[in-house]
Formats: sequence, structure tokens, C-alpha cells
Amino acid sequence: MGRIPDLPCDIEQVVDLLGIEVIRDTGTQLHCRCPFCADRKAHMNVKIRDNVFRCNRCGKGGGILHLYAEYCDVNLHTAYEELCKIFGPDGGEPVRKCKRKPRSIETVELPIASAEVRDNTYSNLLSLLTLCPTHQSALKERGLKSEEMELLCYRTTPTTRLKRIVTELLERGCILDGVPGFYCQKDSGQWVLDIRGSGIMLPDRNLLGQIEAIQVRLDKVYNQKFYNLTSVDQYYGTQSKCCPHYVGVHEGDEVVCLTEGVMKSDLAYSFAQGSPYECGFVGLTGIPSYSQYERALEELDSIGVKRINVMVDSDYQVKEEVRKARDRYIEMGAAAGFEMAPITWTQKQKGVDDLYKHLFRDK
Repeated sequence: MGRIPDLPCDIEQVVDLLGIEVIRDTGTQLHCRCPFCADRKAHMNVKIRDNVFRCNRCGKGGGILHLYAEYCDVNLHTAYEELCKIFGPDGGEPVRKCKRKPRSIETVELPIASAEVRDNTYSNLLSLLTLCPTHQSALKERGLKSEEMELLCYRTTPTTRLKRIVTELLERGCILDGVPGFYCQKDSGQWVLDIRGSGIMLPDRNLLGQIEAIQVRLDKVYNQKFYNLTSVDQYYGTQSKCCPHYVGVHEGDEVVCLTEGVMKSDLAYSFAQGSPYECGFVGLTGIPSYSQYERALEELDSIGVKRINVMVDSDYQVKEEVRKARDRYIEMGAAAGFEMAPITWTQKQKGVDDLYKHLFRDK
């Protein structure tokens, strides 16, 4: 297992130290009950080798120091000092083996299906759903027109007819094995659609336009606004895997815009249509999201893109974590051979979607 230099412990030992409940131990990952939200399942994923954690429910995540600091309500400097005191050779207790006894849940996690399979299943799923009037009104407030909502294929998460929806998908010949959001009931053998919160379903599309994942913008925001359709920790379930979201990006384009979020990309691109600022967007599903960005850089290079306009939220001017991610994106893009163009605007409009709505729709 890798360790942070000069830190005399790994994340597995800190999980043990804090008494965080481990539901399942795969040998490379720990699936835990998140101590930071009302998690009744095992939404917190701890990657042992990488010494990182993330809760798919509340969005908390980071490394060893972040886990300890968040749990103990201290800053990172204090977390470092306390962990060194606890686990270091001069500390009060030596580095120890984990004494926890993880409770096992009988689950079989399926490998994720191909992009083609996911796209077919998700496309058929969305075709069976509608966008409720409440969500239509909310999106109109955000500046979208009805025809744009339909074109984007936004839908409301279903609350009824779930069994019928699954039956219809199977009758259409859709494959549910390995598609995040679907799992099989162990006793009955029936497939189930796993909806973990109500909201607007947003297709996360790859460069070919295929739906690789679905994000849900939650109606009730607790510690996060979005979650990814998943069935992790369910029998025959699958963990979600998002891709860089592309809208309006085509082979031969020399310039694209980079921002954060599926909806933000969709809205900004829609608002800029027919204006001098019309340009394709790439949206990363989170800040930071370096692995997605690395994939995006390779794909953009393959279609001939030369310049990337970096248009992350304007709060990078006051939020250090956003500023660091923005700086890293610029650095990575320049190292990959792209011309990087950081775009700045006032904090009066937070996101590029807010900026473009102000410029092109609020007239």
C-alpha cells in the first residue's frame, strides 16, 4: 500500500482508528457507512492503494488528512500533527494492525457494461420517462426553452411503475447486467431500477454522443446537488462511471470550452447558439476530476482541437480548491500541447451558464 510521504499511517489504519463501520472489504477497497451523512448503506468508498476516500451520497472525499480532519473537525495541519503523534515512532501508540471486523453483505458486483450497452439501455429508459411540470418550470427559470429540454432528453426520476419500466426494457431486448442503476434481487431473480433520490436525470454523453452515465440533479439538496445513477453494493449491481460530457463538439473543431457539470455545459451551449460565442463544451462531472480530464485531452487531440477555453465557476477567485483545480487543468492542457485560454468574469454570475443566460437570454 502506498503512503503519503512523512505520514506514518495509511488510510485503512485511520478508518480503523476512527471506528468507521466497514460493510465490505474487497481487498483493494473498503465500502463503509459514511460518517458524514445519514448513510444507511455503504456509500463511502475507500481505495486502499491510493489512500483516498469518497462518499457517493454526500460527496465528501479526499485523502488521509482530509478524512481525519473532517471527522475530528480540525484543520489539515492539526490532523497531520495528531496522526504523527498517534502512529509515529515517538508517539503514544505504534502503527498497528487493523482490528476491525467488517460485516459482510452478500453482494456480487458486476463489471461495468460497454458504452454501447449502457447507451442503448439508458436511451430506452429515458424514452419511457417524461419531464414533470415542476422540473419544466425550474428549467425555464434557468433559461431553457421547452424544445431544448426535449433535445437534451432531460427526464424526471420515476417514483412509480418501476417494475413496469424494467419489464419494458427487458421486452425491448435491453441488457441490464453491468448497467449502473440496475441490480438483481437475490431471492426473486427480478431486475430492479435503483433510484436513490428524486430529481432531474441528465444524460452524460461521450464524444460519440453515447450515454455512458446518468447524473441526477436532486430536488432536495443535503450535502450535494448531484448523484450518479448507481447500483453499487446491491446484488448484481454496478458502480457508476462517468465520462467527460460533450455537447456541440465535432471533429475538426479547433476550439472547445471546458467547464464543470453536465447541466452547466448543456445550458451554456444552448444559450450561446447563434451568437459570436457559439462553441462546443466539455463538462467534467466534478471539481477536481483529473482522470476525466486526461481522457478528454486525449479525445480532443484526436479530433484536432487546438485551444481550450477554461471556464470553470467564477468562485475560483475565492475558493482555493477550485483555483487549484483550475490551475492544474491549465497546466495539464498546456503540457499536452493545447493552447490554454483561461476565461474570467465577475462573481455576479457564478457559472458560465449564468453568464451566458445574462448575455443572451435575459433581454
